[in-house]
Amino acid sequence: CCGKGLHEKCAKDLMENTSMTVEQKNTCIMCRAKLVAKGSKEDIEQLRNWVKKGKAWAMEMLANKYRDGVGVKQSSKKAIDLYEMAAERGEATAQYNLGVYYYKGSHGLTQSSKKAIEYYTLSAEQGFANAQSNLGAMYATGDGIETSYWKARELFTKAAAQGNEYAIDILKQLDKGGL
Repeated sequence: CCGKGLHEKCAKDLMENTSMTVEQKNTCIMCRAKLVAKGSKEDIEQLRNWVKKGKAWAMEMLANKYRDGVGVKQSSKKAIDLYEMAAERGEATAQYNLGVYYYKGSHGLTQSSKKAIEYYTLSAEQGFANAQSNLGAMYATGDGIETSYWKARELFTKAAAQGNEYAIDILKQLDKGGL
């Protein structure tokens, strides 16, 4: 399926819908593909088909499977390759993940605050709260970038507005300190 997925509540409502056939209930509402178990052979094959069609969200989802070894043999190299492909196509979650992996120097990537900032910025500009929060922390500490409390606060505020708990806590601490 297209992997867009359903919220649990929507999936529950769908299953309780008496006007739909069982076949309709077991079909993705976005792409009409048969719903399959996550990590199953069919799931991986569907994702690979969407990747071949150039879908960034599918690249990111398949990268997660390789990263975690779900339905495929675990491979950090394949995961990173897929994240990079998705990031180049503007997939914010893939950009964020690459930022995390460069920041930590994990999954076969060499630690680089500069690369982390690059990927966090791309993701944060799309409104991805975790990227905004992490980038805010880097601005606040001057980690690989010129310290800017104003920019840090701006990013924390954007992330907090989306419910990011870390950003909310940091803003409370800044407000307590009068910053």
